[in-house]
Amino acid sequence: MKFFRLVFPIILLVAALDSTRAQDNSISSKNDTITLAQAYMNLYLVEIYFDSIPDERLKKIIAYENDQLKSINDSTFIRSNSTLYNFTNALFHQNQTKFLLSTKDEVSRGLLRRLKSILDRGIRYYNDAKIEDFKTFDKKENSLYELIKFDLQSNLLLKSEIRSLKNELNTLFNEDIYPDFQRIFLAAKNKNQYHIDSLEFYAGIYDMPLSMEITNNKPDFQPFSFGDPNFISTEYLADSRLDILSRYVQLKYLASRRTRVSRNFNKQLLHEQFKDFKSSVRTEKDRFIKEELNPKVLESLSREISSKFPIDKQFGQQNSAGTSAMVQMPSKSSQYYFFPNPAPKASAYFIKLAFKPTLSTLGQVDSFLSKSLVDAGYKNQLHYYYDMDGFALTTSLEKFNIDGSPVPSEERFTQNLGGDGKFSYFEIFKSMFFKVESEVRMFAFIVASNPATMSNVAMTPGFAQQLLKNSYDTLPDPLKEKSLSNKVLSLFVYHFHQNDIGEVPELDLSGNLTVQDHLKNAGLLKIIQ
Repeated sequence: MKFFRLVFPIILLVAALDSTRAQDNSISSKNDTITLAQAYMNLYLVEIYFDSIPDERLKKIIAYENDQLKSINDSTFIRSNSTLYNFTNALFHQNQTKFLLSTKDEVSRGLLRRLKSILDRGIRYYNDAKIEDFKTFDKKENSLYELIKFDLQSNLLLKSEIRSLKNELNTLFNEDIYPDFQRIFLAAKNKNQYHIDSLEFYAGIYDMPLSMEITNNKPDFQPFSFGDPNFISTEYLADSRLDILSRYVQLKYLASRRTRVSRNFNKQLLHEQFKDFKSSVRTEKDRFIKEELNPKVLESLSREISSKFPIDKQFGQQNSAGTSAMVQMPSKSSQYYFFPNPAPKASAYFIKLAFKPTLSTLGQVDSFLSKSLVDAGYKNQLHYYYDMDGFALTTSLEKFNIDGSPVPSEERFTQNLGGDGKFSYFEIFKSMFFKVESEVRMFAFIVASNPATMSNVAMTPGFAQQLLKNSYDTLPDPLKEKSLSNKVLSLFVYHFHQNDIGEVPELDLSGNLTVQDHLKNAGLLKIIQ
């Protein structure tokens, strides 16, 4: 394996430096520029060919580039070249984390905290590169960047690698603190000891926000907006096992006769939270949870909660009428086509408050959305539904490339027609089936007075097929002149990935791509700007 340091013609780099200086007087030291450029190229090559480089060679490269980057200490140079400097440091920490993770002998909490610390520094460097803020790759050609291949592709690769490492570490973090959660759970179940603060302590070791909505007696959901699609959070996620054990401890704590609650305590919300908890337990495959939270235990907890917080008669009747959080299949015989509420679990979602306040009617909002979509190539690929007090708009299933390169128009959407003159969605999945590896997605835009909620039941290809069949071609007439005093856009992306020939496409829940990534990839980012 050869690296640019061995073959890179210094004279070309100096020439590029002079050219860059002429365009933008931002590079103050040729030596620092050469050091930074060569460090970037070496680390980028390590990132690309990591699996084929011997461990000893990796160790030497990482140690060497660490010294090289530390040798750049001119604050003026660093400030003037902050994007490349921070990006290269992010590359270094990503490679260092991956190397230490791949060569570990055993997993200990000390090692995991060290790995987290290193990757967190890499994430901060990546965010400080401010790729989006500086419109780094939208500017006219930069000869230095072009020469060292610092471009959209290298940015996408690093962003994906960091998120992939985060996911891998996230799994290890959950495994590490799961025994602590089990111990706290058993203390609550068998001894009526409720160490809720300890749950938060262990989750906090790895910056895992832990839902306390049960003890807080209010939903956690907070509408949010990510302004930068390149931003990566340093927070990690507690998995379903930790969440279930935590919720059990909270429920047991509230059900205890020793626990006092406020006079305005929301009993209905508590019972809904308990129903959601039971649903999560039923779908969890972990052996410990299945054994410890068996039907008998759940029934006992239900009696404790009902005894202390009796269900209001009216609320019970409403529940029996069917307010389940499970996704319901739209009925073909229904007079109206509705998008599921709550929406099926998505690969990514985004909430934008005060959406297009200058557009007074839903018809005007639809005109804005549909024009943006048609301009991006979605002509005749839009599907409409009633949803809450507004409407939902989805796109047809489309093939796409993660790197943003266009899919040939004849392959993007199926052109086959069924015998009844309607699109044959079987043809979509047949064409997906014979792809070695493919990415397929569907956007869902929901405009209503309140944010849409999301179920814990994941979207499937079959359910997506049924949704697209049971839809309108245009916005229903009764909605066109309807006005909402406040409009919220809820955006869900359903991304299906197929690994190999013959495999059923599955919903991608990796979190590697945000809604903004998908919108930018599809040329739709202006919708939320």
